[in-house]
Amino acid sequence: MKRSNQKILVGVLVIGIAVGFLIVRGISTTSAYYMTVAELKDSPTGRSLKAGQTVRVGGDVVAGTIAYDQQALRLAFDLRDQQNPTAAIRVSYAGPKPDAFEPDMKVLAEGIYQRGANLFTADTLLVKCPSKYESKENSKESSTEGGHLGRIR
Repeated sequence: MKRSNQKILVGVLVIGIAVGFLIVRGISTTSAYYMTVAELKDSPTGRSLKAGQTVRVGGDVVAGTIAYDQQALRLAFDLRDQQNPTAAIRVSYAGPKPDAFEPDMKVLAEGIYQRGANLFTADTLLVKCPSKYESKENSKESSTEGGHLGRIR
């Protein structure tokens, strides 16, 4: 093999290793477990989370537990498991309350769970859009045709 070919091969290998390292590093620092409330509280995976580890948790907002301070932009509420309504956690979120945020809405929160306090401190809060925005005609066509938007005429 010629000396110039060896240099090119070494250069390609170094670049390939660097790119692979960056991909693995990026995925490991931005990835987060997704769990239900019951899994977060009771499963071995939920119990084995490291302190400060980011996790995503989904559930329903419990009616009567919502406290929002508009001046400080602090939102707190209880989130219950959809399958096991007795499993619930307190969620604290610093930021504006999402427009569609209401009791019994499905919410996905990303943040850190403090097991001892049963408190989930959310950095991100996503609310599932309610079906009230769909027309009844579109939702019937959508369910019979398997599509999302209904038929365009």
